[in-house]
Amino acid sequence: QHYYITNNLRMGHVVCTLLIALLLVSTSLTKRSFVVDHKENCFRKDGLKFQFISGSMHYYRIPRPYWKDRLLKLKGAGFNTVQTYIPWNQHEPVKGHIDFSGRKDLFSYLKLCSELGILVLLRPGPFIAAEFEFGGFPSWLPTQSKTISFRTSETVYLKNVLTWFSELLPMLAPYLYQQGGPVIGLQVENEYGSNPACDKPYLQSLTQYFRATLGDDILLYTVDGPGKGMLNCGTLPELYNTVDFGGGNISSHFDIQAQYNSGGPPVNIEFYPGWLSHWGSKFPSKSRTATANKLDEMLAYGASINMYMFHGGSNFGYTSGAKGNKDATNFVPHTTSYDYDAPLNEAGDTTLKYWDIRAVNSKYGPVYEVPKNSTKKSYGKVEMVYWGSILNESFINQCGSETYNVQPLSMEENKQTNGVIVYSKMIESAGTLTVGKVRDRAYLLLDNKLVLTIKGKDSNVSVGLTPGRLDIVVLSDGHMNTGHVHMLDPRNYMKGITEPVLFGTEPLLNWVVTLLPLDSMSCLHNTTPPHNQPFLPGSLYIGQIETTCDTATDTFVDTTGWGKGVTFFQTLNLGRHWPLAGPQLTLYAPGPFCQGQQSDSRITIHMVEFEQASDHVLLTDKSNLRGPVDPSQL
Repeated sequence: QHYYITNNLRMGHVVCTLLIALLLVSTSLTKRSFVVDHKENCFRKDGLKFQFISGSMHYYRIPRPYWKDRLLKLKGAGFNTVQTYIPWNQHEPVKGHIDFSGRKDLFSYLKLCSELGILVLLRPGPFIAAEFEFGGFPSWLPTQSKTISFRTSETVYLKNVLTWFSELLPMLAPYLYQQGGPVIGLQVENEYGSNPACDKPYLQSLTQYFRATLGDDILLYTVDGPGKGMLNCGTLPELYNTVDFGGGNISSHFDIQAQYNSGGPPVNIEFYPGWLSHWGSKFPSKSRTATANKLDEMLAYGASINMYMFHGGSNFGYTSGAKGNKDATNFVPHTTSYDYDAPLNEAGDTTLKYWDIRAVNSKYGPVYEVPKNSTKKSYGKVEMVYWGSILNESFINQCGSETYNVQPLSMEENKQTNGVIVYSKMIESAGTLTVGKVRDRAYLLLDNKLVLTIKGKDSNVSVGLTPGRLDIVVLSDGHMNTGHVHMLDPRNYMKGITEPVLFGTEPLLNWVVTLLPLDSMSCLHNTTPPHNQPFLPGSLYIGQIETTCDTATDTFVDTTGWGKGVTFFQTLNLGRHWPLAGPQLTLYAPGPFCQGQQSDSRITIHMVEFEQASDHVLLTDKSNLRGPVDPSQL
């Protein structure tokens, strides 16, 4: 009996040991990992060599109902990874108010990527560039201190960044690859080597916070141009350092990258198949053949790549940024379209470039069935009827607000990000008015007559005035997103009037200030025109056609014949129009936008126009981003 009991105990111990061993083996086999192999110069995903073929698509630039279509087209072309920025200003537009709703719902985007078997690279900034409004910084950030200095270790700036990251990063943790999610890596800052501040302690502070919040297993990387001057300032030994380029000698570029890593794979984290576009400049195009050939060369070399952009989408509303120098004298805003001459165009349609790229990718991994392009619809001509000025009492009561400034304060100091701000005052005697700086365009009205237009690159502009009511109407064309300006004095780039207004030699004080964000036209309920008056900057036109607005089809608003302003479709802000400058003539109106605040049995167009009105727009089935250009309009 003792024998049997002892034997059974031994057998039980053996079985238990075997079960524990199997459990350990199973656990080790199922533990997910994504690491840099510094000896074999490759990435390893779950222990196996891995080459990511990624494309950039920004969730916030794409209508949410179209996310799946765009991601399936990415996967269909042989991409295994998607990359996106995370714009701080979209998720905290007001300090302390966090927003991940609608097409800003990053976490639903990540879940969808996971469901579709697509890996993710995240770029949380805080600076993102991306031809995006203020490079992703919220407009309230410059108002936090008169000595704030962006992208540095300056106390107020860094405190606000880390407060934002304390909200964002813990929410990202469940989506990391090691935790069963799709995210294989996060980028720290963005092309920081191009920032003259070269503040390494700042980069280290960000890196330490990422590690403390997300752990030691997640890949953290940087990106800079393939030059030692940029890599010297933009890299840290504890981060994996990547480069970005569109052409040139790839061996030379990757050799420079290798000098800043202790082994690891070559990575081009921004390979450009196209380029960004500006108002007043021709639409840029890049050869599809050159793009496909360079992609093939890099993949054959063993490099992992991210194509920036695979699909650009649109800068809906006021989300387009601008480029410029430190004093903004060469301020040039980006177009509303972010088409980028990418493989998928602004409306998400495949191009010839797409199919060339798919053919290349098929040599290095699987490709899949590609969804059909969406249907486009031409609704025809929409007669536009003058409603009145946005400066009239009826409009202000419905869609604006008034405040009081002793000295004129900027939009941001008046808690407004974009749109229009109006500074009003009675002039009691004749004299000379001098306006120092305005951002970005000012229209001076005296008793409702246009006296002068001031472009943002101009300063200290003077004009003689007679007694009367002065209104200075200032229009924002978007905050600059180029990295070198977000440094010593970001307050220099705030919108509206940013220096005292002089009458003679004395500053004019005590202004009535009207705030008109013009985020949408859902505020306008009383559409009866208040009264007739001649065209002035800030005139509102409304057009309607009785037809079903089809949520399953896209259309384009052709603004040919108009000047400069903002276009609304079903009360939703499509973005800025500026056909006088070109090259963009059409604004993309996706089918899901039919579900705006207007009845779906009627299509309504609102246009706020500042320079030249027409009597109609066309709702067409064709995009036109390559119209004539006139740089003198800027």
